[in-house]
Amino acid sequence: MAILKVEQVKGQVNTGNVPRASGLALPLSLANQQAQGFKAFADGVTTLYAAQKKEEDLNEAQSIADELSIDLIKKYNKYKSGSNLELALEGFNNDVSYEKNFKDLGSNKRVKKEVRKYVNDFQRKYSLDLLGKVTENHQSITKARKTQTLNQMVIDQVAGGKNGLLAKKQYNNFWSEPLNLEYYGAEQLETLKQEKDLEIIELSLIEGGNRGQVNLLNNEQRKEITEALPLKSQKAVINKIRNGDISRTIKSEEDIIFAEKKDKQFKIETFTTALLAINDARLNATNENISRNPTLDDLYDLRQSGAINSSQYDQLLRFKANDKTLDDPAILQIVNASFALADSVEKIDSLQEDVNLNKDIMQGLTPKSIIKYNQLAEKYKKDTTFGTEDKKFRELLEIGSRRIEKGKSFFGGSKGTKDNDYLIKAEARLNEYEDLTLNKNFTPEQAYAKVISKLSKKELPELHDLEQPRSVSINNFKEALNAKPTDTFNSIRNEVAKAYGISGDIETYKDDLRKIDIIEDTYDTRSLIFDNQEKALGKEFGIEKEKK
Repeated sequence: MAILKVEQVKGQVNTGNVPRASGLALPLSLANQQAQGFKAFADGVTTLYAAQKKEEDLNEAQSIADELSIDLIKKYNKYKSGSNLELALEGFNNDVSYEKNFKDLGSNKRVKKEVRKYVNDFQRKYSLDLLGKVTENHQSITKARKTQTLNQMVIDQVAGGKNGLLAKKQYNNFWSEPLNLEYYGAEQLETLKQEKDLEIIELSLIEGGNRGQVNLLNNEQRKEITEALPLKSQKAVINKIRNGDISRTIKSEEDIIFAEKKDKQFKIETFTTALLAINDARLNATNENISRNPTLDDLYDLRQSGAINSSQYDQLLRFKANDKTLDDPAILQIVNASFALADSVEKIDSLQEDVNLNKDIMQGLTPKSIIKYNQLAEKYKKDTTFGTEDKKFRELLEIGSRRIEKGKSFFGGSKGTKDNDYLIKAEARLNEYEDLTLNKNFTPEQAYAKVISKLSKKELPELHDLEQPRSVSINNFKEALNAKPTDTFNSIRNEVAKAYGISGDIETYKDDLRKIDIIEDTYDTRSLIFDNQEKALGKEFGIEKEKK
């Protein structure tokens, strides 16, 4: 049997040239540092992406808001002239409802959230404005209707006949009507009745004089008149009866004046129509505009027929030859100053006549300026509130312009290039403001807010350059403004309300609230552009923080 002999193996395992794993390992501290570096880099990239994405979302939201602003304001203007509060508020809120009209705008949740906030803020602010406007319209229309109805009753009674008897019955019922008692109040209603009763007596006597039924030379009739009237009315009524013939003569003279005014208005309208047609054909030469452009023969026929005067004819020929490209600065200054001072329809009519009929004025204006001044005149005459606000906000734009140029030598200076740049910017701002108010139905306040929102840091007006409230001094709130601006503006409004409670001056109260709104809106605009509260408040109201 074979025997297997086991002996001790003397060889060694061949490990080859493969390095040991322990020899490849990094020190633990170095590995941790490396891992932390990779993580920090990744976190930085993530943060940068998130920040950039947020800014892009905000840019998108702002772009949407800019496009919506004009549409939203048009919806507000659509309802502000109404007098039915329920219909106006319901219609406005439906038209500007985010959920009903705008919820699909925006590419993601953040953008939609910003758009929703913009729309909701607009809806809240302008709902309150609309409430005030419609309530005011309702009161104005109601008062006008009642006054017109009452005056017609008085006239019909004085005229007599069947209508007079009916008017007398309606007149007596007017004073016992519960709705009238509620509207006027007992004391005011009684005062109004006394005034109208006296008016009936006065008009009846005057009408009798016009018909030859009253003879002031008859002592008995004269005595009856004086006994029927209070002392304050006797002289006026007797004079009107005595001067009846003179009044009829004056009326004839007034008819002549009215006819002349009507002729002037006709010439202005004809001149403006021809001017618009020439200007449209020049700026936009479509087939339709070219066909409406009057020929030289057409203009001559207008002159020969008396539809326009010789000065207007000369100006139309000049405009048609396109030899007037710049306004005369001196003429512009005169017309602008006249508009600023015009405080009645009569003065505006006179100014419009100068712009359209006065040869010396027309020669210094381009077609664009004449068209603009006509638009402005019509706006002023139709809406006195527009005229008042337009003057104030034009002045605010001028204040902003002067603030930009503080320290420069525009007036009588020598820095021609800078001064020209300033003039160009100032003119551009004014042109945009006028386009918004005259062509796009913006109110002066809305147009001003739109214009200043585009200004750079150096172009924004300082808060202390704006009109300040009269019943409080904002300087007294300087520290509070620097601590909590938004809350402080509300506190200032509360102080204005307290001042109104003491003075009872509603016009000052409303005017001060408007001024505070403008100051706050300007502060908000400055905050967006400066992104710094101290700079937004400006040199007058800002308090410099101590450097640590």
